[in-house]
Amino acid sequence: MANAWREHVKKTMADMKAKAKGGKIMLKDVLKVAGKTYKKSGKSAASSGKTRKRKTAKKGKKGKKGKSGKKH
Repeated sequence: MANAWREHVKKTMADMKAKAKGGKIMLKDVLKVAGKTYKKSGKSAASSGKTRKRKTAKKGKKGKKGKSGKKH
């Protein structure tokens, strides 16, 4: 069983082929159109409404001991 995205892409490709009337359809173009027209459904649509920004720990600079003043 295919997922909803794949089914949508197949449907979009069939629609584009019908409109093209024998013209060459590239998958890249089909995916662009499908991405614009696809609507998520189910659990993932409810949870994707608002995203949170994650806090990340800042990495401290490694301590430099400085120049020793010695010449080689």
